[in-house]
Amino acid sequence: MTKTTVYALVSVLLASAAGYWGLGAYRKGQQQKAVSALVGDSSRRLEAALALETEAAAASSPQTVAALDEQTQEVDRHVVELRDLGEAPNRALAAAADEYLLTVRQILRQQAASHRYRLQVAGSETALREHMRAAARRSGAWIDEAVRLKERMERNYFDYRVSAEALERLLASYPSVRKGLSAQLGAPLLSNDVVEDARKRFLANHKRIAANVEQARQLAAVR
Repeated sequence: MTKTTVYALVSVLLASAAGYWGLGAYRKGQQQKAVSALVGDSSRRLEAALALETEAAAASSPQTVAALDEQTQEVDRHVVELRDLGEAPNRALAAAADEYLLTVRQILRQQAASHRYRLQVAGSETALREHMRAAARRSGAWIDEAVRLKERMERNYFDYRVSAEALERLLASYPSVRKGLSAQLGAPLLSNDVVEDARKRFLANHKRIAANVEQARQLAAVR
């Protein structure tokens, strides 16, 4: 093999290696760009959703539930879009982004569920209070209806409590999930402080709802 042939072969190999690494760098850049867009939009949606967790939200509304359902559906689409990117050149980034999006989606889903159950608790609690206060005479039928209304309130409150506890755990886990993605991606994510403030407001609302239910229980104590 002549020197010219060797030099030509080396040149081909170097060009191939450069092309391979160049393609790899390009694919990683495209992956980071796509992931940044998906997690960035999801973070903004989470921030908007958590802003709904105010003191006035203790009573909730159908509009709040609808807004949260819409945010959940959009983030769910982002989860699908992330997985549709195919085999990722940076698997650590893909795994961290997937965990982040799934956590955001679950937070939104549980927040929507908690507000939906708040509406049910409020409705059954109001019905029970009105029944207890409207009775001129406590007949057998009146007592039966009081028991039925109280049982309905308890079922609704149980569903709310399960959802609320799940949401609280998810909010508490957010800093760890955020840290995992931040180590792989330089894009801005919703801060831990914003999530923690929302968690505190949510717990305050939870405590307020529990107190209202307890008052209704006391009012419904049939003697």
